[in-house]
Amino acid sequence: MRRCLLVHQAVAPEAGPDEQDTLAAASSVAAALAEKGWVVERLAIGLDLRPLARRLGADPPTLVFNLVESLAANGPAGLAAAALLEGAGVRFTGSGLAAQALSGDKPAAKRVLREAGLRVAPGPEDGFPGPFIIKHRTEHGSFGLGACSVVERLPEKIPDGWFAEAFLPGREFNLSLMEEAEGVRVLAAAELVYAADWPAGMPRILDYAGKWRVDDPIHAQTERQFETVEPELEALMEAMARKAWAALGLRGYGRVDLRLDGTGVPHVLEVNANPALAHDAGFAAAAREAGIGFSDMIERIAAAALAAELRVAVHGPAMRCPPVALRRRLVPADDAAIGGLCRLTGFFNGAEVAVAEELAREALSGGEASGYRFLLAEQPHGLLLGYACFGPVPGSAGAWDLYWIVVHPAAQGAGLGQRLVAEVAAEVLREGGRLLYAETAGRALYAPTRAFYRAAGFSLEAVLADFYAPGDAKQIWVLRLAG
Repeated sequence: MRRCLLVHQAVAPEAGPDEQDTLAAASSVAAALAEKGWVVERLAIGLDLRPLARRLGADPPTLVFNLVESLAANGPAGLAAAALLEGAGVRFTGSGLAAQALSGDKPAAKRVLREAGLRVAPGPEDGFPGPFIIKHRTEHGSFGLGACSVVERLPEKIPDGWFAEAFLPGREFNLSLMEEAEGVRVLAAAELVYAADWPAGMPRILDYAGKWRVDDPIHAQTERQFETVEPELEALMEAMARKAWAALGLRGYGRVDLRLDGTGVPHVLEVNANPALAHDAGFAAAAREAGIGFSDMIERIAAAALAAELRVAVHGPAMRCPPVALRRRLVPADDAAIGGLCRLTGFFNGAEVAVAEELAREALSGGEASGYRFLLAEQPHGLLLGYACFGPVPGSAGAWDLYWIVVHPAAQGAGLGQRLVAEVAAEVLREGGRLLYAETAGRALYAPTRAFYRAAGFSLEAVLADFYAPGDAKQIWVLRLAG
């Protein structure tokens, strides 16, 4: 017997329509699960999570269907439910705590997306002159948006919890994604079409009232349409949505919102880790467009959670190397992706990141003649998960240097670094190389690096005391490949 505990936030009778929508979604999801043979129990929770903890401890269900978005009208507090579920080690639907927290903080998510090579709306810090849209940092559902949200010039002070970014004047799209057995599926792009007689003086945005109040004049002035996007644009946005999904670590289901600038170039606006699942919501509409009925959609979301091998412990026995493709030839923009990957690790300073990018640019301009070779590991949608930079030592007979080896934090501990070393060693051996050298520092910060080289078969060859600074030695490691 499959038992599901459906968890959602408690909603007061006087709550706004966006919160009331949670109850409609919970009822629809419960009915869909029951139709598929699940025994469903619902639990509404507030800031006191003890009832949920007691329920999980008393009789753990097969699955928790997590519909908690906020608690007590506080969006970030909703993350507490995901934290409790992860801590309890139960299987639950949708994204985990880290992905929810990152995608829920819009400026933080923008930084990660930009580091992954995605276009996002620029902000005043980028030198953008305006116009701007002022948005809440963590709230979704068009919270706080209205006619005054778009401004030509910024006020002297933006209230705490709000931020400004470029207002992009082009078309607006939502792409829904669903995790299935064969991988992440991107459903048809939905365009939010604004009426030709849009009210004068009102920016083309779907504000809070227009989104949630059927009696608001704006509500009838927008329409969700499919099959309006050109194939080339849809393919580009699909690739961007997949990359955003991976960069923020989403799982189960999600939605990526994009908007075109004045020249027709798409930018990622926001990423919603656990979008609304009501019958009339955008995710369900995209599923229907793909021929997936509501009950089947809910069953697939549940199945994705049940099939997941890894819930909390990213370094447990279930961890395995993520599916990657290896590429040896650099292409334009790889230097920026490499720099972004180095910054994401939090391990390299600005000067070191600049060196990593410069080596990639030299290899791009000079090929193998530059002396630098690259091996890149990326997921099918193009997200760079790791890379190695290596080359022959000039004037030597078969000595090579491993200059850089970097792995995305989300993929560390899964064997990707060891695979990169093995591939580099095999290429060096094919080229007649005998020795592969690597250098690292001796201070405590680099203890994991030294452990990695040792596990990869390197041995410590030499120590140059006080090389980098007093008390900080240079260590030279070697992997012997032949003779």
